[in-house]
Amino acid sequence: MKVIVLGLGRVGTVAAAALLRAGHVVVGIDKEQAIRDRIAAGQSPFREPEVSDLLDGGRRGGRLSVGAAVGDHIDADVVLVCVGTHGTADGRLDLSDVTTAARTLGEATRRRPAGRPPILLVFQSTLLPGSMRGTVLPAVTSAASEPPGARYEIAYHPTFIREGSGVADFFAQSRLVIGERAPGSAKPLLELLHSVDAEVFSTSFEVAELVKCADNGLHAMKIAFANEIGRLAVRCGIPAGDVLRIITADTKLNLSASYLQPGGAFGGPCLPKDVRALATSMHEAGIAAPVIGHILDSNTSHREFIIGEILRRAPPPARVLLVGLSFKPGTDDLRESPFVVLADALLARGYDLTIYDPDLPAELVGDIAHGHELLPTRVSAAVTARPAAASRFDLVVLGKRGPEIAPLVGAAADVFAIDQL
Repeated sequence: MKVIVLGLGRVGTVAAAALLRAGHVVVGIDKEQAIRDRIAAGQSPFREPEVSDLLDGGRRGGRLSVGAAVGDHIDADVVLVCVGTHGTADGRLDLSDVTTAARTLGEATRRRPAGRPPILLVFQSTLLPGSMRGTVLPAVTSAASEPPGARYEIAYHPTFIREGSGVADFFAQSRLVIGERAPGSAKPLLELLHSVDAEVFSTSFEVAELVKCADNGLHAMKIAFANEIGRLAVRCGIPAGDVLRIITADTKLNLSASYLQPGGAFGGPCLPKDVRALATSMHEAGIAAPVIGHILDSNTSHREFIIGEILRRAPPPARVLLVGLSFKPGTDDLRESPFVVLADALLARGYDLTIYDPDLPAELVGDIAHGHELLPTRVSAAVTARPAAASRFDLVVLGKRGPEIAPLVGAAADVFAIDQL
């Protein structure tokens, strides 16, 4: 099938790579020239396993092309809309990019050759219930000057793929959730995803929207719960990992071990934003949500707990090596990273801090040295691509692991492994 991927951020680029692996023809569309140039050259614009190889293979095989105007490729079978829904200061989701994409696609469908089956417009951004029917569908319909059914059809298909394992997750999804305007209207999407062996839930827009938000709310809640238990265990002198291993051994009632491990605070571009949006939506609806409404408070408390442990182990101005800056292993994404917050807090308290992250490519480290929009200036100045010998540090704070990190641990005076509370 010929697929347009509109929006070549992390979700869109991973989707493009996975669809190329499945044998489809992919057209990537993005407003940023720099991103288009990297994708066209077969290179991932960020760190993610398999993506660059798959993009390069698609380029060499003639199945990958890149452009700036979706209307030039409106003969495609499916469009995956992967633009972002950024969180606003008041906790809502900003739908401006999604609405713009909807209008652009609506206008483009006017150029759809007569007699062809409807092109399926599949929106994948995180949306609160009612967004597809109340905002996205009207925007497409108005711009197209006709309702769905003839030239185009519309669906909502949220993604549950993690950074750092995106391509692998794409082909090993636990389920496929498809919100349809009418039963059977998203059939081309099932054909597109035929290589994904997973249970399919075809449902309404609203159910699919809430499933996505609730999923991230649950993931964040599990992390916060495990960290609260971990804090109590530390105070009681109990190995927190032993407690959570026994709890997660109950796969009948406790569901699964995913996310339910004590460790660092959660962060990144999804969980904090989506939990805020879910809590705000429930508050505006007059629904009491004491758990969801306090997940971020618990996450902040956990960050403070980790700072307290560092203060206890090595008071300032101790020499500290922090291993980790991006929000989790396997990615170079710095958005809402708890390690950035931790680093800034340690520097504010007077620590002699060095930051090393094996997931940051050398060129990014070089850019960070000259300042970075997501990093306070003093944090940028503390980042290094090659840390000194571990023997010169009073404490190594392990936020990430890997073979390249082991030599830094052995000679340190003390080691605080955040994932082993």
